[in-house]
Amino acid sequence: MRVRMNTEIISDSTVMQGGIALTNGHEYIVLEISARFKKAPSFRIEFTESGVRQSALFESRAFTVTSRTLSPTWKYFQLESGSFSLCPESWNAPGFWEAYYDGDPRAIAVYEAERAAILSHS
Repeated sequence: MRVRMNTEIISDSTVMQGGIALTNGHEYIVLEISARFKKAPSFRIEFTESGVRQSALFESRAFTVTSRTLSPTWKYFQLESGSFSLCPESWNAPGFWEAYYDGDPRAIAVYEAERAAILSHS
């Protein structure tokens, strides 16, 4: 799935929280879709900040979908709260994101493998 950042359609400044890391008009590959209960869905987007590749969740209202093709590696996960996500199964494992952001080599290797699979289908 691909999206294009489109800040011209945004009237609510809270939608752009953290969006300074992204470029208006640029197309991005969505690595995950997350929808928290009673909140707008978010897209996990990869970006480079200070020369370091990172990913974070950004509110979907800041984007226009340019390709609706979903990665075959994604699975649906629902929490008791009613929140859900579409992402690789390994990314939904308890503690995965904490390990990844802490620099755990195994978590980074899992992220890179799943990222490559998503990119190959985008």
